[in-house]
Amino acid sequence: MVVIRLIQGAFIDEQSFYGLKWLLLGEWLNQGFKMYAETFDYTGPIAAFVYKYLYFIFGRSNFIHYGFSSLVIIFQAGIFNQLLLKNKAYDENNYLPAFLYVILMLAVPDFMTLSPQLMSLTFVLMSLRNVLRRIDNQVTDELFLNSGIYLGVAAMIYLPSMIFFFVFLIALILFSTAVTRRLLLYLFSFLMAFSLCALYFYSRGHASVFIDSYVTQNLLLKAGSPVSTNEFLLISAGFIFIFVLSVFKTWGSARLTSFQQKIQQVIWLMFFGGVATFFLSNGKSFHEIVFIVPVIAYFWTHYFILLRKRIFQFVMPGFMIFGILFYAIYCYTNFTDPLLVESRPTEKGLMVLGADLDYYQNEKMLTPCFSEHHARKAFEGLAYYHSAAGLYELFEKADPEVLIDRMEVVPEVFRRFPKMESAYRRTASNRYEKISN
Repeated sequence: MVVIRLIQGAFIDEQSFYGLKWLLLGEWLNQGFKMYAETFDYTGPIAAFVYKYLYFIFGRSNFIHYGFSSLVIIFQAGIFNQLLLKNKAYDENNYLPAFLYVILMLAVPDFMTLSPQLMSLTFVLMSLRNVLRRIDNQVTDELFLNSGIYLGVAAMIYLPSMIFFFVFLIALILFSTAVTRRLLLYLFSFLMAFSLCALYFYSRGHASVFIDSYVTQNLLLKAGSPVSTNEFLLISAGFIFIFVLSVFKTWGSARLTSFQQKIQQVIWLMFFGGVATFFLSNGKSFHEIVFIVPVIAYFWTHYFILLRKRIFQFVMPGFMIFGILFYAIYCYTNFTDPLLVESRPTEKGLMVLGADLDYYQNEKMLTPCFSEHHARKAFEGLAYYHSAAGLYELFEKADPEVLIDRMEVVPEVFRRFPKMESAYRRTASNRYEKISN
């Protein structure tokens, strides 16, 4: 993994938009600004907490995010391999699932970022382990309780992953004799993480903002993607090829026991859950692929185990593994321009009112606008006293020297806050500079 990441790192010349966004989010929160109330974004509260404290400990460092994403992938590969071995998903025990899982993760085009999707998947896999134990007729309340807690944490990291709550609920009902009491325990524990997050924001006086920004607006936000459907399919072609080839090989050659068939059916449910998270996602990017990686790794392992001819055993593994890795690098260097941050002139004390984070590659983070949809919704609050007071406090705390008004809201801001209007002069279209004393 280290060798592959060093090779991949040689091809990274520019910062990806999402990687920069999560770095800047940690920096912004470390300046004392509150999530959701003073940060206009839909990132999960637990993910925001992680980014905040990574910045607090290490500062703004891409390398730290790369390192922690590597650790997360290694941990996930261990969980994935363990749950398949313990449940005897294959006729022979080996570490091939973990190896192929790592290869696939390293082949995700935006392969270095510590994304909320990646962190969320960790807890989905931990819940899957408990679900398979239950299907294997291990009956304890703890399995239902822990499964719900893990999925609740996953949803508080990345909201669309809540779909796996329903995926595993279906699996528990179809493949085990789950009594109503335990299903209610599963539901209660799933809601626990949300309740604790809501309680935290309630204690700070921002419960309604948290629910509106992270839940309501997150679900209602019109989905968009920086890449076209054709580009996405082209970049995902390597994953699609391996998946289709492995599925047909498994269907045609594998002889599975009754329990192995149940495992495969649960894996198929995970596949549909992964597809559903893609459609629930607001920013359709390559990070969504990670939810399909366990499914592909499961079938890909079957494919390699079922290879019988010596020539195929020698040729196919190398061809497919090196092929998917080099294809990922090829796609990253040729098709990811819409996901890369543009080069902008640096300017100290600059607040951009709009989700243009490019300006802050080499400057201090000084805007609450991480999502334009959420920012527009926040500035609609100028019509209400309490919301307007919060926005005024935000501007006072940030104290920007220059305002660039991408959303054309400054005139309304000045109309509401005459004192602020007297402190700035318009120097160009949508540009306002603070009047020096």
